[in-house]
Amino acid sequence: MNKWEKVKRLRSLEVLGEAPQEASQNLQAPELAPSDKRITGRTKPLSLKAKPEFHRELKRMAMEENCLMIEILEKALAEYQQKRNEAKKFLE
Repeated sequence: MNKWEKVKRLRSLEVLGEAPQEASQNLQAPELAPSDKRITGRTKPLSLKAKPEFHRELKRMAMEENCLMIEILEKALAEYQQKRNEAKKFLE
């Protein structure tokens, strides 16, 4: 038996069985996973590579504060900018 005969045999109705009479229920399910309902106003994507320890700690902090990881990074940046401005004023 060559490979084409095998393919023809697999396509026969005896091998495949009867066609279903009704569509599966999963056709009525949503196509996408439910999205996060929080409106953040963030539209610019940001992709970072981080050490696993940093990611784990960032995620832990976000879960602890019940916020997004980006919100932790935004707070950290604001704090950094404030400290930097204070240092500049001190040096003047």
